[in-house]
Amino acid sequence: MDKIIIYIDGYKFDVTEYAKDHPGGKKILTKYHKKDATTEFNRIKGHGDSYVLNILDKYCIGKI
Repeated sequence: MDKIIIYIDGYKFDVTEYAKDHPGGKKILTKYHKKDATTEFNRIKGHGDSYVLNILDKYCIGKI
């Protein structure tokens, strides 16, 4: 798999570069490749923090 693309709240994110640093590991990001991860994302405590939202901004590649 060349890229890991996930969808959250109607936006598309290329998290390929971030996968190696993701606290939950690359495997969870790969699981949601080309899928809507909104529900899972919102379940995780801390995902609403400005730190996480800044990471999302960095990897956002557009709307779905």
